[in-house]
Amino acid sequence: MKPSPSLIYNNLASCAGSLLYAHIRQACTFALSGMSSSGVPVAVRKVESQHSDVIHSVAACHHNAAAFVVLATDAGIQIWDKSMTHLLHVVPLPPAAAAGAPGLPPRHGAFARGAAINVAADGTPHIAFGTSAGGVYLLELNETEGKFRGMPVALPPHHTSPITAIGSPYQSRQGKWSEDLGCYLATCDEDGGIAVWEAGNTGPGGCTLVSSVPATGVPVVAVAVRRDIVVAARLDGAVQLYGLRDGKLRADLGAHSRFISGMDIHPTKDIIATVSEDCSLGVWALPIGGAKADCLLSVCWMHAALTGVAFCGPAGDDVAVVAYDTDEAHVYKWAS
Repeated sequence: MKPSPSLIYNNLASCAGSLLYAHIRQACTFALSGMSSSGVPVAVRKVESQHSDVIHSVAACHHNAAAFVVLATDAGIQIWDKSMTHLLHVVPLPPAAAAGAPGLPPRHGAFARGAAINVAADGTPHIAFGTSAGGVYLLELNETEGKFRGMPVALPPHHTSPITAIGSPYQSRQGKWSEDLGCYLATCDEDGGIAVWEAGNTGPGGCTLVSSVPATGVPVVAVAVRRDIVVAARLDGAVQLYGLRDGKLRADLGAHSRFISGMDIHPTKDIIATVSEDCSLGVWALPIGGAKADCLLSVCWMHAALTGVAFCGPAGDDVAVVAYDTDEAHVYKWAS
């Protein structure tokens, strides 16, 4: 598997039977069906980002039978079809994001990072993405035309540091409807703050702040929403569960001894997979819905800087892991 993934967190996504990751300015994809235990190299298709923009995050967003790949770069976001063959939409970095957070000195170059799909209360699907200035924007999907339309609409100001991750119940279910879905978005930043929004519509003022978790100084590197819980993986190795509507801490899992570099949530089961700087992969049953927290799998990939993890396979039960500067991917099969 060449080239290797970039050293950015959450650098792996599963989409339509393939795995996706970023290598500096290229999005790379390969089919799960091409992998084997014999050591035969898989064919990796590389797609150059528009204008060779540096990629800061890769996300797979599913909606009904459709799927999109969202690349967040230092120039904005690019939305591709699920095969990474056709570039469907390009959104330049909003001027407010390029200018930086108001009243604060610039700490870095401007970029977009984090993306999730959601459906507003009025039924409008949209993709939310974050920026280095702390802004979060919504881009509407016109289902009739199958196209994204208009310019992105900004959420009310809240975060004052770069957005690190965005999640929603719909994103966590990989675009499948279930009884626990709502029109909520969870947004996280480098200072460790979390905000939960309710999307009434995708117009100006269409989102309202429901709850928030004050900044802790420990960045949130990944976030998911399941039932009435926000699941946040922090850089210090902890996975914390907060109430969706009140922002109160419900559980604190000491998942890893070093920095967490990626997290994914199963599309149908209340379990997560995490990878860390301690070279380990963990699969965890979440303590929600009356269940107890439990470690279902713990595996060490020696001397590897793990950068991404994703549930994959026909039922989403398998777990794929990739590492920086390593020309292989590991897939752990579910044994029923």
